[in-house]
Amino acid sequence: MSAGMKVWKKDGSLLFDTEKITYGLLKSGYMSYLLSWPRLEYRSANLPPNSGSSYSESSVVDAMHGFSVDGAVAPIVFIVGSGISCGSSKTGNTTTFYYIGASPSTKFYYFDTMRNTLFGAGMKCFREVDEVLTFNSLQVPLNIVSTIKAPAPPSPVSAGGVATYSVPFAGASRLATRFINSGVYYCVSRVFIPIGSGEFATATTFSRSFGQAAMDSMSAGGTFPARGNQQAHMDGAYGADGGIYFMSCDAARTTMYWGAQFTYNAYYSIPTDRYPEALVIRTDNLPFPFN
Repeated sequence: MSAGMKVWKKDGSLLFDTEKITYGLLKSGYMSYLLSWPRLEYRSANLPPNSGSSYSESSVVDAMHGFSVDGAVAPIVFIVGSGISCGSSKTGNTTTFYYIGASPSTKFYYFDTMRNTLFGAGMKCFREVDEVLTFNSLQVPLNIVSTIKAPAPPSPVSAGGVATYSVPFAGASRLATRFINSGVYYCVSRVFIPIGSGEFATATTFSRSFGQAAMDSMSAGGTFPARGNQQAHMDGAYGADGGIYFMSCDAARTTMYWGAQFTYNAYYSIPTDRYPEALVIRTDNLPFPFN
């Protein structure tokens, strides 16, 4: 039998096993503005929707915020403050993470497989079969305190045979807001889920895409119903003091289409066979900023 060590949390769940690779905090800080992605415009309803030439880039742009790291292997990013993950890109050894609906006030905590770094007094464990490092006591280990599924939407209302919803999550509030002073207005729905005292951060397993009927009057302080651009919406989650928010907002790089609104219930085609889940951690004992 090989040598090893297992550590359990107070609730009896496993915290780490030296035979398995443990995730550790490698970087934390505030997001930075990276670049802007233009939204798209559908040139004409008579053009084939599956052709790139049927679309043109709009003057409306979305500010993308995020951060970069070197040597990412299997990253997990937790955030505090608004933001929805829009994927990542890799150039050489550098990976950049992008977020829509974020700002320079959004905090990130980047975890990845533990590394053989940070030399000093401590303990390092290696897998016997291939001598890969599995645990480094000089790094802060990832500790998931909760997993929360997004609330289902409220009951739909039929509009022209289409099921529409007032909000994507039951109990959510809806507002028009900017995430940065110079940015465009976003149509936002969000719902707060209390967990306890202290600050929490979340990482979502995936985001859904669904339809957003015309809401343009919101940016001018108007009310529903309105006529304006229909476009894609996307959802995600972020941490806050005392709990987490599930949030949805205008999708990055969405195609805007001028069309008639449905009804006051302004969201449609929401996938109800799956819901994003938020992995939740506490940030109280995590170093910030940290690199």
